[in-house]
Amino acid sequence: MNEDASAPARGGKPIVSLLTAILAVLAALGTLFAHHRSISALAVKNAAILAQARASDTYNSYESKQIRYNIYRALLASDLVRGAETKARLTAVAEQEHGSSPAVLEKARALEDQSVRDDERSETILKSYETLQFATTAFQIAIVLVSISAFAGTRLILPLGCVLSGVGLVLFLAGLLQSR
Repeated sequence: MNEDASAPARGGKPIVSLLTAILAVLAALGTLFAHHRSISALAVKNAAILAQARASDTYNSYESKQIRYNIYRALLASDLVRGAETKARLTAVAEQEHGSSPAVLEKARALEDQSVRDDERSETILKSYETLQFATTAFQIAIVLVSISAFAGTRLILPLGCVLSGVGLVLFLAGLLQSR
């Protein structure tokens, strides 16, 4: 008698079984893409942190060039250096420091801009990750609802599972498009 009761649940619901299998594949794909987005968000966040550190180092280099220039100029203005050759050498070094500092400042600004762009990109990818996680959860819950419907032999829960799988599909597509 147990075999007869379980036979219709297994063989009589091929569409429900197919739906469950499709949902399982979608849940697996959602998990795969979500993990990929997570790794990508971390990689881009690391790039942002590195660019910010490089920007800070480059700003420090710029400031040290400006300080050296001001020290050389103050030393020359104080008349403590008497030799013409020494004055000429200090003047040349001061002008070299002053002349090379704008390029260093520009590089620091470019690194800072890169850091901001990378940080914003990381946040976008993280939002995509979160959306894909919601989609995967919707697919997993839909699998449970569709499976309960198949095992219980009732169609009352099946529409809810179908609606939830539709929501999962919308979230899945939104998550894929979000990080573009």
